[in-house]
Amino acid sequence: MDYLSGPTRQSNVAFCGAMNRKEFKRKMPKFYITTLGCKVNRFESDAVAMALTSLGWSRAEKTFDADVCVINTCTVTGKASVESRNLIRQMVRNNPNAKVVVTGCYAQTEAEEIEKIDGVAAVISHTEKHKTPDYIVALHETGKAHFSNDRNKSCRETLFHGIDVEVPGTRTRPLLKIQDGCDAFCSYCIVPHTRGRSRSMKKQEVFQRLKGLGEKGFQEVVLTGIHIGCYGLDLTPKTNFYELLKEMDSQRAVKRVRLGSMEPMEISNELIELAVSSPFFCDHFHIPLQSGDDDVLKRMKRPYTASRFKELATLIHRLNPSAAIGADVIIGFPGETQEQFENTCAFLESLPLAYLHVFPFSPRERTPAASLEGRLDGDTLKARTARVRAIGNAAKKRFMEKAIGTQVEVIVEKERDKKSGRLKGVTSNYIPVQLDGDDKLMNTLVSVTLTQIHENGYLLGSHKED
Repeated sequence: MDYLSGPTRQSNVAFCGAMNRKEFKRKMPKFYITTLGCKVNRFESDAVAMALTSLGWSRAEKTFDADVCVINTCTVTGKASVESRNLIRQMVRNNPNAKVVVTGCYAQTEAEEIEKIDGVAAVISHTEKHKTPDYIVALHETGKAHFSNDRNKSCRETLFHGIDVEVPGTRTRPLLKIQDGCDAFCSYCIVPHTRGRSRSMKKQEVFQRLKGLGEKGFQEVVLTGIHIGCYGLDLTPKTNFYELLKEMDSQRAVKRVRLGSMEPMEISNELIELAVSSPFFCDHFHIPLQSGDDDVLKRMKRPYTASRFKELATLIHRLNPSAAIGADVIIGFPGETQEQFENTCAFLESLPLAYLHVFPFSPRERTPAASLEGRLDGDTLKARTARVRAIGNAAKKRFMEKAIGTQVEVIVEKERDKKSGRLKGVTSNYIPVQLDGDDKLMNTLVSVTLTQIHENGYLLGSHKED
């Protein structure tokens, strides 16, 4: 999909032609965009921003300075939905003169509730999300509100909508969304309803995007999607994620690629061996676990066992002991007994993990888990969540301690840390690092010796300039 094609491009060309350059610059509008939720949302927000910027709009740093305010929402948990709703109201209060546009997963499932909020001018579903820049331009020029026809329904999109703008955003390590949607329908998850079924970017477009980012000087690209392990299964002819990675490795359009979250059932031994053996892929694997108890996994409708997860983690660690292995865990799934919780804790402590993302169970309407009995009381849920987060913090500390004294490559970001003033970056195995050095090191791969853990959760490093 070309954000800049059709009536929007034609109207803007005519608009620009009618004004001299000075008048055009003075009258072009400003937009403000904020994002909740996952990396896919962040990528899509960057795409909207890039498209509007290429049309001559400027990005406002504050809500009160914008003509149009965009909120890209999330609804993966109850807390995310509340945050999305509150942010919409806050945006309207902060700038009552702006046209407020709401998109994202919360806009897909709760559009009618959003439409009732005074000041909201547009609610855009996932089916139409790729047209967001066009709707924003039309909204600003005509003042006509837009509310998607498929609001408050499950997303029924069947095609992957490519984006005909480069989407580096403001990041040193840009995201590249290669897949959208999910076919898994885990019993607790609303995402298949908000995002629709799995669909993939065409392979040739993936390589075109990578090449373009490499030519712009980016050192690392992060592959992202809702369910990237399903990549290619919907394409004709069919392909798969392993075949995509193998071809990426042969082309090497950028210095290195970081893999996004991959489900355990979609990670083959050959994929691990490829990713570990090639310096092209970062030493970083994020694999959602959700529970270390097999009975809980069955109720979650997760199609693997704890032992299979351990096989994957053990293989990665054996082939590359310095690789970062991260996992997601849901605590307090309905019916989780004390014994099942203890099984999860013991299982996590047996794994060679670098970090954990821990979430207390949050019921979502339209999911089977929302009606299950045996929900934990608030105090028990809070205590169990805190315990597992402590396990994750201990694993992170051990992992970082083992890295002290090693020499690694760090991609230095384009801006310094605001508190310390140091350069900052990340290693291949996902360790945040800060170091002293000149600005010329920004957006480059720098050899760094890791020296100590800082109290704020990163490693200090030293770089010896030539």
